[in-house]
Amino acid sequence: MGRPFWVNLDDAWNRLLRGRGRSEIPDIINWADIDASWGDVRRAVIDSLQSGQVGPEYVEVLDLPKNAVAVRPISRLSVHDRLVYDTLIFSIAELVEKQLHDSVYSARWGENGKSFWKPIDSWVAMQKRGVKMISKTPFQLARTDVVSFYEHIDVGALAVDIQSAGANPWVTDRLISWLRMFQSSSRAWGIPQGPDASAILANLYMLPVDEFVHRANFKYLRYSDDMMIFDTERESLRDALLEVNSILRSRRLSMSMTKTDIYDPVSAVSQLESLEKDAIAYGLRIGEVGAEERLYKLFLAATEDEQNDRDVKFSLFRMGNHSDDRAIPWVLRNLKESHHLASELIRYLECFPNRLSATTRAYVSAMQRAAGHQYDSLEQRLLQAAARLSINSTEIRDLAWSILGDKNKSSLPREFAARYLGRVSTIADGQLLRREFENEANVNVRRALLVAMYEARSVSRPLLEALAGSRSQLTWVSRYLLGNPLVPLPR
Repeated sequence: MGRPFWVNLDDAWNRLLRGRGRSEIPDIINWADIDASWGDVRRAVIDSLQSGQVGPEYVEVLDLPKNAVAVRPISRLSVHDRLVYDTLIFSIAELVEKQLHDSVYSARWGENGKSFWKPIDSWVAMQKRGVKMISKTPFQLARTDVVSFYEHIDVGALAVDIQSAGANPWVTDRLISWLRMFQSSSRAWGIPQGPDASAILANLYMLPVDEFVHRANFKYLRYSDDMMIFDTERESLRDALLEVNSILRSRRLSMSMTKTDIYDPVSAVSQLESLEKDAIAYGLRIGEVGAEERLYKLFLAATEDEQNDRDVKFSLFRMGNHSDDRAIPWVLRNLKESHHLASELIRYLECFPNRLSATTRAYVSAMQRAAGHQYDSLEQRLLQAAARLSINSTEIRDLAWSILGDKNKSSLPREFAARYLGRVSTIADGQLLRREFENEANVNVRRALLVAMYEARSVSRPLLEALAGSRSQLTWVSRYLLGNPLVPLPR
């Protein structure tokens, strides 16, 4: 079985705890309650693994924005279920790694798993390798990916792949059981999107495609389901795409029609990398005169007519780091329209604390215009920022109450509404938070309400003691709050 499974468990927890700031589903207190009771939580996970009682009883599927109109489903698991899942996958990670060619850049398990931490670096490295290949030889590029890849992975076929990987049957049986229960526990299917460990299973599932391309002696690069095949002959690339499509269909996957094409060498380079952005990044790094102006021009071009989201993110990150405030007017106007970039826009604004008044007005405006519509992720990000920046706004407070009371919303914005209200509460708010807690069914929102009541000084010690001694899912947070902690703010 390789490393003892409890070593993989500790690794899984360290990754989850240390990676919390990068999570698409941030926790309202950065898992401080789990960290405080890690010994007990760890024993509970080990008991589940040893008994074979694995698999999530419930999975919440959150629709996070992919662009201005489309969404992608992210699976939200309890910490217990997430740790069981990650532990089992990490137990087969080395076996999967041995099957991969160096053309695969996603979820590599090299350097004792350290490289698994760096998806952005791996993606950039793949792009640069592609550019280098075309620079040496005038290759044409066939590029494609899979429609809703994680959702359409067939668990039956994946189970056979897992068994054939040669893992200890103890691990294999539990991992397959977990995946099957995942499909039956909610409206989720395929494998969970969200946990980084899923990318290891994705690599395992894509092995037949990798093997075909390499046997056919094509130059090839892959990151998850994004595939790039290089050759000097267009017809050879077309034949390769048809064969890849056939292999994908045999595994219940569909090639994306809109993202499948063959590019000539010049177009291929522009597909892989922006040489202009490379030059700007280098210029900023060495302090080249004019680099900041070139960056601002890139931002202006990215926000004209059809918005280029990648260039917007590239520009704002670096403009914020260099205290260039010229993008502030656009960002303040476009918080709602560019809601899918909310984390990047908010991060940029936070580089300018002297503009907090204007930022607050923009937050209020965006939330007011989003009210009554499905902008859950935007509302969550804005409430998270408002709590982090200690923005005490009557308008945001009223909007937070409305969000908290709307049980048709997903739990995440309601949790952050509760956390915000706990931070800015009046005496009356504390009493109303108790009432919300008594009438709330969702365990994640109840946890957030307990934290809010604690910060509003309206939670009773007997209630916390009763919950701390129970077998409920509020045990850990209640034990944590009994220690009278300074509760960390979400990043």
